[in-house]
Amino acid sequence: MYKVLIADDEEIIRRGIAHFLKKDPDIQVVAQAEDGEMALEQAMEYHPDLLFVDINMPFLNGLDFIEKLKTVQPDALILVITGYDDFKYAQKALRLGVFDYLLKPIMEDTFYEALGKAKDQLGHRQKQAQYLEWARALVEKNRPALIAEFLEGWLDGRFTEAEIQERISALGLELPEPVGVTLVHLENKDNAEIGGEWDEDLLFYAAENMANEVFQTLRPVSTCRNSAGELVLLTAGEPRAVWEAAGEQLKHLLQTHLPVDVFLTRRLGDTLQGLPAAYEGASEDLRTLLETPQLVRDAKKYIEENFAREEFSLTEAADYTHVSPQHLSRVFRQSTGITFMDYITRVRIRRAIELLRDDDHKMYEIAEAVGYSSQHYFSSAFKKVLGVSPMEYKKSLQKRGEPNP
Repeated sequence: MYKVLIADDEEIIRRGIAHFLKKDPDIQVVAQAEDGEMALEQAMEYHPDLLFVDINMPFLNGLDFIEKLKTVQPDALILVITGYDDFKYAQKALRLGVFDYLLKPIMEDTFYEALGKAKDQLGHRQKQAQYLEWARALVEKNRPALIAEFLEGWLDGRFTEAEIQERISALGLELPEPVGVTLVHLENKDNAEIGGEWDEDLLFYAAENMANEVFQTLRPVSTCRNSAGELVLLTAGEPRAVWEAAGEQLKHLLQTHLPVDVFLTRRLGDTLQGLPAAYEGASEDLRTLLETPQLVRDAKKYIEENFAREEFSLTEAADYTHVSPQHLSRVFRQSTGITFMDYITRVRIRRAIELLRDDDHKMYEIAEAVGYSSQHYFSSAFKKVLGVSPMEYKKSLQKRGEPNP
């Protein structure tokens, strides 16, 4: 059913058009107006699909009415009614985007011919609108898969900058800045140990659901599966501490509830343009991690958990990993290229850098928090690694105007 408005200052013309339209079951006359101002008010109220508009009307003539209507209802279909003397105005109306015109006196066959064309146009528009709505629904239904496919292509460098922006807009994709890239590799354990059958797709799906729940405070969360079958998480990277804690929580949950060993790396991209580089860095970190001997992985994990204790030593880590200190020292250096104690120092300094960004921490508190009872010893170790003292480093942060997390 198409809604129609008739606007003409002659009642006999309005009545005649309404009479013609009564014969068409697809038409409903929703309003009639005797001047342009009334017609505009009724058009705003009823939103007609088709309008019959006289060129000459009081208060607001047909041309002015059409101009105003087009600003609020640009898709309305308009048939102008004109006499021979006003034909030049009808030509102007056509330039304004009206569909067609009818000459007075209006002949029945001419009227129905114009009406038929108008209905064909309206029907075509309706089909287009239905198709677009169907396409939108289809896209929305498949949006997660489309986003995942796009992200995989973007991270692999398959799109130009223009294509990236176009697809972000088309998918309504939200990505925060800075963006945190978390990469998760799952290694399936022997199913016989736990019972049941887990395939790669099921493991990925379960891991993805857990990740969405754990990282929900860092929304928006976007995920995809890279060509190696690994879970890629894109989330807000700040607050930094919350982002890092979410990664550790996810790793713990996955290892607790799924029959997998979990290898997780992450990198922070300051801008969206830096996202592929951050992903590449996380991928390189993951490859290195996967190539690292299990003994070194265990030692690194133990260091991360215990570096804040000043008395922590190689001997303690060796006892934890059930090897001699000499063997652990040798394997650790062969794998990492640095000594066990140098690695502990780097871990401590890395954590100290994070704490230095917070003005609430005093220098001696930072030293104690990362395993140094002596502020002087902490400062010396910091300078040995970075070439500047902790205080100098903190001043450089303030000069750069880095925000606190």
